[in-house]
Amino acid sequence: MRILVVDDSSPHRRMLTAIFGHAGHEVLTAADGEAALDTLAREPVDAVVSDVRMPKLDGFQLCRAIRRDPRLTRLPFIFYSSVFIGGPARDLGRDVGATAYLDAKDITPQQMARELESLVDRHVRAEYQETLVRLLDDVDFARRYHQVVIDTLSGAGREDMRDLVAESARALDNVLSRLADERHAFAQNTERTVETAQLALLKELGEYLGDRINNPLAVIMASAQLLEMRAPGNATTEAAERITIAVSKINAVVREIASKSGERGVR
Repeated sequence: MRILVVDDSSPHRRMLTAIFGHAGHEVLTAADGEAALDTLAREPVDAVVSDVRMPKLDGFQLCRAIRRDPRLTRLPFIFYSSVFIGGPARDLGRDVGATAYLDAKDITPQQMARELESLVDRHVRAEYQETLVRLLDDVDFARRYHQVVIDTLSGAGREDMRDLVAESARALDNVLSRLADERHAFAQNTERTVETAQLALLKELGEYLGDRINNPLAVIMASAQLLEMRAPGNATTEAAERITIAVSKINAVVREIASKSGERGVR
């Protein structure tokens, strides 16, 4: 795992670098929030461990800036402080998007590496669980919407039919767009060292989606063919082709996520 340690104390940076390095992680460091943002703009990292009180840009401001960057919204961010440890500080840390807030008085430096690994693992699992829920919801909506289209075709006029089919295709496009985002996030992960647990989750994502998506997509594909037979014409032929292409792309992305995560895991 690649960790960015942000602390204005040089001894603290050296200590955390030694601890995480001994645990087998690569460590980057920054002396304040501004330097951390510069590093994040150039270097991919898997987690940020930050002090709170720092010059130029403190930990709260840094975390807030990171969460406002679309590229970094999923990045685990852990506060590690022995000064700002009260309830209001923890509440503010949570509100600006911190993954966890660790009191340096409650955890020894030697425990820090294990705690960080555990936090990142839980964070990654939660993120991918949310991803599964969103993706499956999108697929279910596309399937149900498409069924409504098929059921109402017999009583729809030509223009109404064209609009319904277009909306059905757009529902599939939304699924494809979300999957494309996941593929992009996966590609970023595979450009650097990724923990075994994260690779397993990526593979699980692809396999799980394959199992849960194949059946509804098969129904949608068959419905598209039925649509073309029931209402032949240029508009329906074009719509059916668009739906077929979208389904094929979705299946391809799911297969890619599963297969490439497996390839990465055996390297």
